[in-house]
Parts: sequence; structure tokens; C-alpha cells
Amino acid sequence: MYRTAVIRPLNAHHYLQGDFGRESEPHTHPYQVEWIRQNRELDENGFATDIAAMERTLEMVLEQIDNRLLNDLPFFHERQTSLENVARYLAERLDGELPQPGSRTEIKIWESATAWASYERDS
Repeated sequence: MYRTAVIRPLNAHHYLQGDFGRESEPHTHPYQVEWIRQNRELDENGFATDIAAMERTLEMVLEQIDNRLLNDLPFFHERQTSLENVARYLAERLDGELPQPGSRTEIKIWESATAWASYERDS
């Protein structure tokens, strides 16, 4: 299995629904978003995926939500803006913007140097 990844920062502005103390008030987290694509085969040029295309796509998708209140996005109207759900949102958006049939996408969101959550899906 081949794996290719790109990383970009995200200032995630959100609040959690429920009694989570300060996390229930609007606040911002400086996250690192890691997009990992897994492929079984290489293309005719010897690449698993186009890293430059991944970088452009991740940057574009993150620009659309950076410093915006995530709770206002329709995806989160029925979901908690947890790290896990933000990872799912990004995986679905990124696969929609840069489809690669037969690959597997993982989004890993780093909350700190030692803590992260992820979501994986087949493309």
C-alpha cells in the first residue's frame, strides 16, 4: 500500500452543544489537518497520487472554513462539531473535490503535538 500525505493549518472556530464548560462557548483551535491517501497501485508515471493537486485542494477546502463558525455549516446542524466530525466533513469534501477511485482517504486532525482524531473512508 502506498501512502501520500499533505498537512495544512486550520483555525477551527466552533462550540460544542451541551455542557462542556468553556468548550460550549465559541472559541478557536489552531489545528493541523493531515490528508493521507492510500493506493494499492502507482499510475503510469510511478506516482500513487498527485501531491501538488492534494496541496491545492486541501488549501482551497480549508480556506472556505478557516476562522468561520463551523456550527453554521449545514453539515453540523445535526452533528456535534467534534474533532471526529470535522475530520469526516473534510474527508467527504476533499474526496468530492479531488476524486480518486480505488483509493482510501484518511483525515487526521492534530489538536496538539500529542493528540489527534481521524476519519477514514474509501474513495
